[in-house]
This record gives sequence, structure tokens and C-alpha cells, in this order.
Amino acid sequence: MVNSISFWLKAFGMTGTEGLTDIADFIFDNKNGKDIFLEDMGTVWLLHYLLIKTERASIYSLFFNEFAKEKPDFTKENLKKWLTNKTEGKISENTLVRDIEVLLRTYLKPTKSKSIEKDFVNIFVGLELLLQDKDKYSIQVDEKSNLPAEIFLFAILDNEDFATTNSITLKDLRFAPHSVGLMFAMNRDGIYDKIKELEKLYEGMIIFTETAGNPVLQFKERPNKMQVLENYYRA
Repeated sequence: MVNSISFWLKAFGMTGTEGLTDIADFIFDNKNGKDIFLEDMGTVWLLHYLLIKTERASIYSLFFNEFAKEKPDFTKENLKKWLTNKTEGKISENTLVRDIEVLLRTYLKPTKSKSIEKDFVNIFVGLELLLQDKDKYSIQVDEKSNLPAEIFLFAILDNEDFATTNSITLKDLRFAPHSVGLMFAMNRDGIYDKIKELEKLYEGMIIFTETAGNPVLQFKERPNKMQVLENYYRA
């Protein structure tokens, strides 16, 4: 149990080589934490993002960054075969089956299982990222209306691939590795709406231009990502 807790704390980016991380203190510090009881949907979205970003539990990054683009509708067997090929058979079948079960339980509504332990791990059910129809599953790509614009912006600012540029195309926001489009399963309209919202929240700092049919997010002044989170929790 202790090893499991330690693993997931690292997987969520809450602990590192020097103990608790800055983001862990920011959210869960007993005195000054912004959401110590995990009551805010923005925090749940943020933890989902961090789980994928850290790649400590690699199946989540592979699933949202790569598998979702190829097979938005799938079965457990589809996913297992894809992961087997992706990992070149280096992970045992039993491990893959277990990891797939945990991933699905994390995002899906509880079943009528008699096992409380089995159905207690789905902290991301409210994100509505996955749907189930008997033995078939689908990734819900839509506008993500309950994703706060500031969490969306934090994920863009935190993306190392975008760190040296102040212009990001809508295409890259949708499909680049660790993009908001992939990590949050967002469609084009959802990304567009969030950026328009950010234009108002950060007037003069963020603009959205469209030239020759090529929409681009531009930072006139790049916001500090932790200040963006401060702004969200202060509101």
C-alpha cells in the first residue's frame, strides 16, 4: 500500500526527489493550499493534466497523446494490442491488462460492483472523457465546457515544446504532443472558445489572429503560469 501511494504521488507530480513539489504545496498545503479537499473541478482537470505530463504512469500519456488520435472508439483488446506493439512486447500481458483496467476505472462511472475498492479510484469521472457501451469504449472529444480557461492556459504555458515561441497555431494546440487538444480531448470549437475567453481575461497579453485561414494564438506578453493558477483560485 505504501509503495502504491508513493507511486501515485509521483505520477501526479506531487512528489519528486526533494519531497513535495511546488504544485503539491500550492494545491494541498494545510494552511495555504488552494483546494486541499479537492472540491474544485479545475483542480481535477489540473491533476488529469499532471498525470499525463509526468509520464510516470506511462499508459496515460500513450493513451491520450497517441492512441486517442488513432482509435477514439475501441475495446480493451484493441488497446491491449496497440500497447503491446507500442512497447514492443516489453511489458507483460498481465501488467497491461491490469493497467488498462485501472485506466478505465479512473475515468468511467462506477459499475454495480460489490467491490468498493474497485470502484473507488475513478476520481476523474466528472471530466466525462470516456464513455462506455457494454464492451466498447469511446473518447469523448468535445468543447469541454467545464474546463476552466485558466487551467487550459496553464497547460499551454507549461508545455516545454511551446516555451520558446509566442505564436502557436490552432493545429498545434489540437494535435501536437502534450497539446491541450489531445490531453483534454478537445475539438476545434472548444479550443477556439477557450482562447476567445482568454483574450478577454488577459486583454493586451493574449490575442487570437487568423490570416489566410490559419488561426494563431499569440502572446504579446507571456503570462506566468503559476500566476494564472493564482488568478483562477482567487476568483
